[in-house]
Amino acid sequence: MNGFAKSICLASVALLAALGSTSLQPAPVAAQDSEPAAPEGLNDADCAKVPGGNAPVNILARIEGGMAVENLEFTYFGKKLFQLTQQDFDYLKRLIPYCREQSTDQTNYIIDRLAVLILEAQATRTKSIEWIEKTSAQLDKLPATKESIEEVHNIWAELQNRRLEMTAADTRYLSKKIDETRDRLYREADLAAPGRNKQDPTLQVSPFLPEIPTDERKPDPS
Repeated sequence: MNGFAKSICLASVALLAALGSTSLQPAPVAAQDSEPAAPEGLNDADCAKVPGGNAPVNILARIEGGMAVENLEFTYFGKKLFQLTQQDFDYLKRLIPYCREQSTDQTNYIIDRLAVLILEAQATRTKSIEWIEKTSAQLDKLPATKESIEEVHNIWAELQNRRLEMTAADTRYLSKKIDETRDRLYREADLAAPGRNKQDPTLQVSPFLPEIPTDERKPDPS
């Protein structure tokens, strides 16, 4: 082999060695894309709350009139509906499109409608709570008289008329208060505490069962 051929042969060996060493080196691994960070002010953990709760939000959003106050006891987004604020609704309008494949326009419509219904019902309940607090204070001050028993019955009747303006829990609270007051009045009527005037003897007569004079009483035809 002459010198020229030997030079070509050595060059080929060197090239193959270089190629071989290159092929043995592992290809660089592309960096994996990390999870996109939540937009500023949003919390990824809140996504789990979006479908949670027992409030039928899509059905409620289709209500044309006002929402019954008793519906405020449903839960959504980890809260009772009577606890939700306008800030919660504004937050949900940003959170839901981020967490779910739902258009922003659709989300805004549903949440805006819910906000109107829920906040109006909350305002109605607030007035009822003010009445409950005022009435509870009144019941505490009632003396053991026939007029007080009549007032207890009147308050009970008004409570029945207001039941749609409060939650079931609100109704139970005042109903218990009325029952306790009625029992207190009857109990205090039997007391003869020293230094106190004798209680009204007609207290035990129901104000809704008027007395019939003896000479007008007639046998029951049955």
